[in-house]
Amino acid sequence: MSKKTERISQIIMVSIFIIFILGFCVWTFFTKDRQFSEMENRNLAQFPEFSWKQLKEGKFTQELESYMSDQLPFKDSLVTLKTDTDRLLMHNLQNGVYFGSDGYYLQNYKEFPVQVNKNIGYVNELAELCKGTEIDFMLVPNSISVMSDKLPSVNNTEDQQKTIDKIRAGLDKSIKFYCPMDELKKAAADGAQPYYKTDHHWTSDGARVAFDGFMKFLGEDELKAKYDVKELKDFMGTLYSKAPSAFSAKDTMKLYTDTNNKLTVKYVDQNKTTDTLFDSSFQDKKDKYSTFLGGNFPVVEIKADNAQQDKKVLILKDSYANCAMPYFTSMYSDVTMMDMRYYHMQKLTVSEYVKQNKIDKVILLYNVDFFNTDTNFVEMTF
Repeated sequence: MSKKTERISQIIMVSIFIIFILGFCVWTFFTKDRQFSEMENRNLAQFPEFSWKQLKEGKFTQELESYMSDQLPFKDSLVTLKTDTDRLLMHNLQNGVYFGSDGYYLQNYKEFPVQVNKNIGYVNELAELCKGTEIDFMLVPNSISVMSDKLPSVNNTEDQQKTIDKIRAGLDKSIKFYCPMDELKKAAADGAQPYYKTDHHWTSDGARVAFDGFMKFLGEDELKAKYDVKELKDFMGTLYSKAPSAFSAKDTMKLYTDTNNKLTVKYVDQNKTTDTLFDSSFQDKKDKYSTFLGGNFPVVEIKADNAQQDKKVLILKDSYANCAMPYFTSMYSDVTMMDMRYYHMQKLTVSEYVKQNKIDKVILLYNVDFFNTDTNFVEMTF
């Protein structure tokens, strides 16, 4: 090939690339902006307001870059295409998610020991502040630990059991600590599905296995409630959103309702009261997991008129607790859920809430990855 022909070829390639980029930019500016991404479950960046000050400080260009990225035409399809290309090239890790066997997505785990140690300290401080009240702790392993046999043979994930053992050893002896690792592994080995394939949460069946083990550990009576079951098909969860693929399996979500147990569910900060643990507005959305209680809130107070025990229980929780509420409300007559990510000592401290409401026991229900990374446990200690 002559130098002239090579130069013409280069010019054509550069021209095609420029036209392609400009085309996408023009498309972006002349199509209606999306407000929300179902795939990413978040609000998308909108066109930034221009000012010379914003431009000088670099904020305008930064916000413009976020806008262009969020409003890119066919973004979801392009991300899916990239994921499928990577899988065809035998890349088994994308965006922190391993592509496991049998359609399982498994979120990579890396311990952050400084944060783990801080959170152990905050839980111990809470136990001291609530001295005289029973403190129980259920720490739930994630799917990457329970379903480790689904992992690719080559992986760099760390062992959650080491984190669990560290937490167990570091907690005050007054705290009753339970981890359902063995029970969940046995359930999986017996053919049950304790975790979703495409989401980071456990399933309602996984939560029941752990709940039963927890009650046995605490010396409580076996749960006697009977449930009606409703299934929601075609659930594609948070891990799928991180690495969407045309080859992904769809999950089925189960909603358990104790029909003999009348509930009053009060969302304290929202000044809203319902008679169900489920928000049907999410059933036809991608974020189906928010069908459980409508998501996460600072304080939700639940009264059950036919529970097995007349006890007041405060559950300090992450989103893993949401799908376990049918079981807790069948067992205990008065259950309060408090999420430290949103509570922030709004009216009472946790210990003040315990004393003022004459709470019989405090239950911490968290998954390992959350305990490993969350910075809001400090809110328990004021």
